[in-house]
Amino acid sequence: MRTLKDKREANGRTLALDGAAWRKLRASVLRGEPLCRHCQARGLIVVATEVDHRNGPSDNRLESLQPLCKPCHSKQTMRDMGHNVYPGCDANGMPIDPSHPWNKEKSPATDSHKPTGYTSLLANCNDLPKK
Repeated sequence: MRTLKDKREANGRTLALDGAAWRKLRASVLRGEPLCRHCQARGLIVVATEVDHRNGPSDNRLESLQPLCKPCHSKQTMRDMGHNVYPGCDANGMPIDPSHPWNKEKSPATDSHKPTGYTSLLANCNDLPKK
């Protein structure tokens, strides 16, 4: 059976996330800065519910901890793990992130407003008798 010390050494944490010391530190961070830092940077007001370790799980200094909402913390964690994370879409369903693959320069084959591969069908439609 692994001890608490073994678990901390395995995951790099100096404080167990289910321990009293972490709960006290987390509450202190959220009390001192109750709004999500990432949302505030985008001009939004969202309550922070989680605390992120900016410099890795072993750094529990106050300046290394940041309050985030659940969606921002999940995205930050995925970025930290090396995954591509895109922030969502606008009202038209287009990705907001300018670096999203859909917002990259289009190839010349897809720049046209006309569908490709239908030119012969469209030409034949003009030959149909009018009703």
